[in-house]
Amino acid sequence: MTEPRRYGDELAVVTVTYSPGETLERFLDTLDKATKRPYRVVLADNGSTDGAPERAAEREGVQFLSTGE
Repeated sequence: MTEPRRYGDELAVVTVTYSPGETLERFLDTLDKATKRPYRVVLADNGSTDGAPERAAEREGVQFLSTGE
């Protein structure tokens, strides 16, 4: 039997992006090393034109949120 999830068990990471290029991938790669807790990432994007946030959102636990331009 698994224990029920409690508030604070999962970490939420919110970051604002604008054409972040390879920096975003490197940032996301560091999260596994930064915590042992499960986490989810929200990318609040301000109109990127490089496609990096959309590619990053293909990862499990990463959500893309377009905020406009």
